[in-house]
This record gives sequence, C-alpha cells and structure tokens, in this order.
Amino acid sequence: MTCTGTANLRAAVIAALVAIAVVGGCRVMPSDGAFDWHSCGPGDGVAPAAIPTSVAHRVTCGRLIVELDPDDPGAGTVTLAVARLAAAGPSSGTLVMNPGGPGGSGVRALAGSAAVLASQPFSADHDVVSFDPRGVGASRPAVVCRTDAERDAERAMDLGLRSAAGIADIESHRRTVADRCRERVGADFLARVGTAYAVSDLEQLRRRLEVEEISYLGYSYGTRLGIEYAQRHPEHVRALILDGMVEPDEDPIDAVVEQMAGFQGAFDAFARDCATRSECPLGARPDRAVAEYRELVTPLIADPLLVGDRALSAGDAETATIDALYQRSRWAELRAALAALAGGDGSGLLRMADGYEGRDADGGYDHRQDAFLAISCADDRRIDDPERWDELDRRTRAAAPFGDDGRGTGQGPTGLCDYWTPADPLSGDVVGAELPPAAPTPLVVATTGDPATPYATGAAFAREVGADLITVSGHDHTAVFAGDRCIDDAVAGYLSDPTELPRDLTC
Repeated sequence: MTCTGTANLRAAVIAALVAIAVVGGCRVMPSDGAFDWHSCGPGDGVAPAAIPTSVAHRVTCGRLIVELDPDDPGAGTVTLAVARLAAAGPSSGTLVMNPGGPGGSGVRALAGSAAVLASQPFSADHDVVSFDPRGVGASRPAVVCRTDAERDAERAMDLGLRSAAGIADIESHRRTVADRCRERVGADFLARVGTAYAVSDLEQLRRRLEVEEISYLGYSYGTRLGIEYAQRHPEHVRALILDGMVEPDEDPIDAVVEQMAGFQGAFDAFARDCATRSECPLGARPDRAVAEYRELVTPLIADPLLVGDRALSAGDAETATIDALYQRSRWAELRAALAALAGGDGSGLLRMADGYEGRDADGGYDHRQDAFLAISCADDRRIDDPERWDELDRRTRAAAPFGDDGRGTGQGPTGLCDYWTPADPLSGDVVGAELPPAAPTPLVVATTGDPATPYATGAAFAREVGADLITVSGHDHTAVFAGDRCIDDAVAGYLSDPTELPRDLTC
C-alpha cells in the first residue's frame, strides 16, 4: 500500500501545502448497463502473474466512463479502471475498497490481495470492488508531471538547505514542478482530481454496479473518501470501515507535524528492537540511536555514495528509512540496509527508495507520486500566512529528530501546493468529519503505534461521531485483512450485520 499519507519528510512538507447532490431531477451519466468484465491485463495496470492462480477465475477488470465535471456536462469525460473479486457464490452485497495514498491504485491493490480477500468469510456472498481514482494508475487521463530523467535529477537535489539561497532554490524548483504539471496534464484536469470528484465517481460506480447500497473499506487516505461519500450519499452506504483515519478538515501543518511525530515513535521502537540484536547499526543504546543514524546519513548530503552508475543521496536514505517504518515486518530489511551503509554499501537503501518512488529496474517511474501531489494539493487548505512555513520546518524537526539534518535556520520554504492549480469547487462538496443521521455507524480501526495515521486521530473521530473503535496494539500502518483474526473476524462480523458492532475491541 502506498501510504498512504506522507511517506517521507520532504514529501510531508510538500503535501502540507462532491459530488453533485443526488436529488430528484438531477442528471446522471447515461449507462449501458452492467460492466463488461474481462480478464485483467497490462492495460488495466495488472500483470496477470500478480493475481494468484487460486483465485484468478474470480478476478476481472472493467472500465467506467464518468464526466470530468458533473457541474459542466460539456467538459469531457474521464475513464476509470475498475477491478472485481466476484463472490464465490450468489452475491448479496458489494464491498468497495480504497487503498489510500492518495495516488494508490485500487485495481493493483485488489489484485495483489485477492487471495487474502477470498479467504474471508464475507467473500462467499460479497463482491469486492476497487477502482483507480481519476488521475491514478490505469485510469485515463493520468497525472504524469515529471519525466524519468527529471525524477532522477530531483532525487539527487539537496532539498534541505535552509539558507536564504537554499530556500529560494527549493521554491524555484517547486514552482517549476507545478508549472510543468499544468503544461503536461492540463489545468482543467488538475483542478478536478480531488476527493470531492472521487466521491462523484464512486457514486457513478455504485450505479453502474446496479446495487442500491455498498459497504466501504478505506485505508489511510481512503478513509477521507469514505467519510465524504457517506456525507453526500448516506442512504447508499450499508457499512463503513475506516482503517488508519485521516481527518478531512485538519490543519495541514498540524497534520504533517503529528505524522512526523508518529514516524519518530516508529523509529524509536525500531531502535529499541535493533538494540536487542547483535551488530545493530544504531548501537546498543536506544537513547543514542538518533545520533548514530544521523552519523550514517548526514555525510551523504555532501558526499552521495556511489551505487553502480548511480548514487545514494541523503534524501533517498531518509525515504528508504521512513518507507520501512510503515510496517514492522520491514524492520529487518532496514536494519540490514543500514548495516550495509555503515560498511560502505548503499545498494539496499537505494533499492528501498526506488520502491517507494516507483522506479523500476530499467529506470522508468510510475506516476503514483505525481498523483499524490495532485490529489493532496487539490484537497488541502492553502496556507495563507507565509510564516507558517517557518513554523512547519521548526516543528517537524522537533517532532522527528531522526529526520533533522542539523541545518535548520528557523526558516522554511513555501509548500509546493502554493504554486499548484487551485481545485475547482464542486457543488454539494462537504467539509468536515460530521456524518448525517442516515449514515451507518462506522467501524474505526486504529493502531496504537501507526506511524502515518496517528492513533489519536482515529480515537477522537470515533468519539465525535459515536463510532465503534477497534484498538490494535502494534507499529504497523493499517491492520484490516493483514492476518490478525481478532481484527478480521470483527470486521467480517460487522460486514455481515452492521448493527452488531464489536464494542470497542482491543486486538
């Protein structure tokens, strides 16, 4: 899963930066009936080998055409990629999933998790459907702002210098990225890729599936889509599962700081675990782990480490570190890569950074990071006070010392979203986290040590809306259908009967 929220310090700072009302008489896109499902292939963004053979006969793909702008019927259309895991028997319900990001491909996520989903009891009589939101994955048009060469060059840049000249260079680069994206993708489309438009698309998907109600499971940033859909179309939501809550209307500066504090917590837990193992690259004293980590990474600022015909930068080392902190299962990989760095080998960290950035072995990039920027900038509130960028830089260094390269000056660059194409408001859009009475009682899943979506956010939302909360003890980012029977059985029971909630379960 892409995270899902912001995945590294540089991306966090960048990111800081519904649909029409369904009432009588509203026009909808003409429909040609049920989907023309077909075997998934490269054109759907899925390699056939990615689907386990045991369930391949149940996984199919399709296309959904929606209006670019529901408020402007003449503005053109968008084509969305859709995937389905068909129920094992006669279907009596539909679960729609979104993996988050923003920018994560729902089609690829469903294909990759099809075997796990098929093993859940509800899949006997539930179809599971996911889609690539507009601009994402195999949906078209796609948000592709930067060339492969530009992505490589950007990763080699020093984006941490906080002198007046350094900040000016960073802001100039961010302005260039925004300008290129506008030129290459088009301002009309960039203004219509936010969550409000994804809500409209999800409603069109429900209608095309020819079901009166859907159940919805959103991971991480996907929780925002679920909340906003339930706000606009509560009568069409049977069950609402929110795993790794993102507060829709949270101050973007506060959101980044809280997230970076979460990653510091995950780093500290990683360091404590590392200290119990022989030859830990961060040493045997967890209280010294941040200093030891910086001694490994900071020299890469001035002297990137050669890896074949490429080089590992400090930014890539930090990206790899934070990417690994999303899941405890990757701590061993991070430990080995840092140990290799201490011995002069940066290949492990570079490979991990490539995985996060979406770079393949041939040097080609997917466009998930461009989609992440576009959707984040469409959704986030603009920062009106320039001094808040200085505040962001200071607070993130204090919240996440492991990411502090020691070059803070009390000043910070303007966020990339300030140069971005403004989102075009959509009639009926809702701001805030309140749910209407007609919406089902949500089931919120929050992990105590989740680095990207803090536990406190999910717990607070559950209290505010009267949702039931599953508290998960651990350090992973999201938890549903990850193999914990305590969680999965409770979720399956809720899907079977949304009125039977697990009543504040701890797993």
